Amino acid sequence: MILTSEHRTEAYVASGAWNNVTLGELLRRSAAAAPETIAFEDVGAGAVPGLSARYGFAEAERRVDGLAAFFAAVGLRPDMVLGIHLPPCADAAIILFAALKAGLVVAPLPVYWTKPEIEAAIEAASIKAMVTASEIEDEPSGELVRDVAADTFAIRFVFAVGDGQPDGLIDLSEVLADVEALGAPPEVARRGEAADHVALLSMARTPDDELLIVPYSHNQLTAIATGHLIEAGIAGPETVLSTMHPASLASVAGAIATALISGGRVAFHHGTSLAGLAAAVESAGASRVVLPEVMVAPLAASLDRAVAFSAVGAGLGLAPAPAARTVDLVTLGGLCLIPRARDATGGTVALPAGEARMGGIDAAPVLFEARIKTRAAARNRKADSGELLLGGAAIPDAPWPEPQSGRRSALLGVTSDGFLRTGLAAEKHDGRLLITGTLGETIGIAGITVSPKRLDALFRGHPGVEDAAVFPIEAGPVGHRLGLAVVPKPGERPSLTELLIWLDGEAAGKLDRPAALVSVPEIPRNADGTVRREALFLQAVA
Repeated sequence: MILTSEHRTEAYVASGAWNNVTLGELLRRSAAAAPETIAFEDVGAGAVPGLSARYGFAEAERRVDGLAAFFAAVGLRPDMVLGIHLPPCADAAIILFAALKAGLVVAPLPVYWTKPEIEAAIEAASIKAMVTASEIEDEPSGELVRDVAADTFAIRFVFAVGDGQPDGLIDLSEVLADVEALGAPPEVARRGEAADHVALLSMARTPDDELLIVPYSHNQLTAIATGHLIEAGIAGPETVLSTMHPASLASVAGAIATALISGGRVAFHHGTSLAGLAAAVESAGASRVVLPEVMVAPLAASLDRAVAFSAVGAGLGLAPAPAARTVDLVTLGGLCLIPRARDATGGTVALPAGEARMGGIDAAPVLFEARIKTRAAARNRKADSGELLLGGAAIPDAPWPEPQSGRRSALLGVTSDGFLRTGLAAEKHDGRLLITGTLGETIGIAGITVSPKRLDALFRGHPGVEDAAVFPIEAGPVGHRLGLAVVPKPGERPSLTELLIWLDGEAAGKLDRPAALVSVPEIPRNADGTVRREALFLQAVA
């Protein structure tokens, strides 16, 4: 499926920002150049029983070809969406490349998502098949995804990896036991260039907490990876350790494609402790680690040698980083992945107003362009502030089609000239754009934005609560935790434990669960009715 207009496509190719190379072609080139070199490997304790692998490029390509043939044989057609519900692991990389070789589109399903969250993604992204594990960190993920499929008629197949799979799943280890018997991979007929077709769907959230599907083509992903390569000053093969979801934008463009373009390899680690992550870096001999921004400084302090970091986060510079060895991969909440090298002190560098060339090199192609859309009510007051708009070769410029079910969902906001509406407020200072927040009210929990208004309404539905409001609690390097203030009904005194049990019956997400509860006589509000959340925090710690 091609979503970018022909006019913009021609412009990006002419500029050199797009080179019409698919992710699969990157893997093929690496396999041809160094067939026995390690391509993908797992390091550290695994999250899935019996799953730990190391694949050379030739073996990886052989497995990719066989699995692509299998996907086509069971009836998965080009442009169908495969949801990947797996932790970071080498087998996930094989599955991802096999899906792309079969012409499928991949979508990440975070392993911490609940059943309703997965079901919402299935509908919004039109997912037709899923891959999961028997267990993930002792949680029965296989049973969860199987039950989701049973209740969602759109899902045709559920594939799985790992030992001890429950009934009803298709075991991919059995499928790949005799790769040669699977036959040759399908010849996928494509309109236009294969690299112009959508390869990945990123998952983001609107300020109102609605799920937003963000489509990326092969060309957009490789443009991000090339920009990352140049911005980071990568001049030779790198061993990149990824801790991110294997089908996420950060992992696919920031780790896998970056490593392949550099002539390097990828190690995967599902981090559950800082000590385990540090040991994985040493075991892999990693030269670069792709990880959440908040973990950069703690990990750097735990290592005995210098390692480069690609820090995935909002790009607001809220977390410290080693000077001159860190590149921010700015996500803007899952909408994009913009590589920006930190300055010599380790501080973040704000987005430039206007065009930004790869690595800041004058002769390099333009990676993205940033501008401000002034809000109508503010035009006569402050012309240098408003909504941040992004365009260019690395930026999605068209929405994913609405679900065939007819139910409406949030659609990616794009202007008529192909600029992405981010929903973020920004101000222009000295030729740079400073992000000041969201246009709507949000709270960041573990790097994910949630809507406090939605959560307020959720907790007001508790039978023992008259009024309720959530508030952020600063939690050091992990960002914020969620606090909850309630006005109990007469004769009621709900406890935190009781509320958490009640949330289970409300199908609430894991990020919707408060870490602290305080009872108050009333919820403080401003004259316009908005909640004074800072006042609630001060009451909680008083």
